[in-house]
Amino acid sequence: MTSRQMVLGMQFSGGYGAAPGAWRLPGANLNSYTDMDQFVRYAQAAERGKIQLLFIADTPVLDVDLDHHTPHHMIDPLLILTVLARETERIGLVTTASTTFTEPYNLARQFKALDVISHGRAGWNAVTTSDPAAAANFGATIPQRAEKYERAHEVIQIVQALWGSWEKDAWLLDVDGKRFADMDKIQPVNLQGKHAASRGPLPIPPSEQGQPVIFQAGGGS
Repeated sequence: MTSRQMVLGMQFSGGYGAAPGAWRLPGANLNSYTDMDQFVRYAQAAERGKIQLLFIADTPVLDVDLDHHTPHHMIDPLLILTVLARETERIGLVTTASTTFTEPYNLARQFKALDVISHGRAGWNAVTTSDPAAAANFGATIPQRAEKYERAHEVIQIVQALWGSWEKDAWLLDVDGKRFADMDKIQPVNLQGKHAASRGPLPIPPSEQGQPVIFQAGGGS
């Protein structure tokens, strides 16, 4: 009989916690929004507590009145997770990135780099974007639902193909043979969809886990 196991995750929210007034509590670090040492302490405490992954939700827009509320989201989740990758050893590192307003090559390169830096602990929460204010930050409007999910499907396929553009043993590091890598095992993906495309390949070798894990953390619209 297969034993069932619980996977425990912890969400980071803006640095101050989810309660709107948490930043005003006695002893709170008022610089938590930008203090990387604070994030490192949180992450290391979670790792000691056997939490298995850290999750950072993200929407690319300022969506609160900062006169009265702290920001909902981190200053840049991928950069923060890169910091945490260097200061932790085992905990998973997962964040959100939009398929609607991010090109697949950028997504593939950034998350693959995090995966290599963290020795195989990265995950991508792949989401569409539904906030018109977020769309406006990219000089765009929210596409129709069908178009948005068609693009999401294409983007995820292209990202995964780019992650696989190096074969497992392509990185040779052969000093005597003067061969850094085997280009026969590093190939362009040459994918063209209706909404997204990429030639590839990535300039990044596989990580210990091969490629990042794709998450879907909730319903979309």
